[in-house]
Amino acid sequence: MSQPPIQPAPPNHYPQHYYPYPYQYPYPYYPPYPYSVPRPPAQPVQQQAAAQPAQPTPATASAPAAAPSSRPARRNAPSLKGVFVKDLRNLMYGFGDEFHAAPDTVNVMEEILIEYIGNVCNTALGPSRKARLQIEDLRRVLSHPADAKKLARMEELLFMQEDIKRARQEFEEEGPNNM
Repeated sequence: MSQPPIQPAPPNHYPQHYYPYPYQYPYPYYPPYPYSVPRPPAQPVQQQAAAQPAQPTPATASAPAAAPSSRPARRNAPSLKGVFVKDLRNLMYGFGDEFHAAPDTVNVMEEILIEYIGNVCNTALGPSRKARLQIEDLRRVLSHPADAKKLARMEELLFMQEDIKRARQEFEEEGPNNM
């Protein structure tokens, strides 16, 4: 059983300068169906009231204090909020956001960045909790394949720092009056 030959599409009714192609496509084009899944309306999230701690009874009042929570205690570190706002706005614009990004968006990005930097530094310090963070510690943390670009950029910046240091040293050795 043979199939009937394909019939050419009827001539278009557009003027020649409106039709984008010089030929007729033999099949009609139907735009994709806008699939949408019906969803229930959003319900506001209700915050649960914090449970009040039990009042100590005279028998437990003299008992030793409960063990501290599993979360490590933070030192009173200065707040870094607002440090990266100007740079993040420019970076976000460079990656396709609006020129004047919404302040709440920039603040969220800043929180994510500060949290990421803190996590990388804490991982680099490791269990020894040394007093200072070393370059080798950062190299070790960024040595994972997922962080290869970050490690390459760090190495590039370190090389440029050494290059600038050598150039300044040569300039100081020659002296500005000898030129």
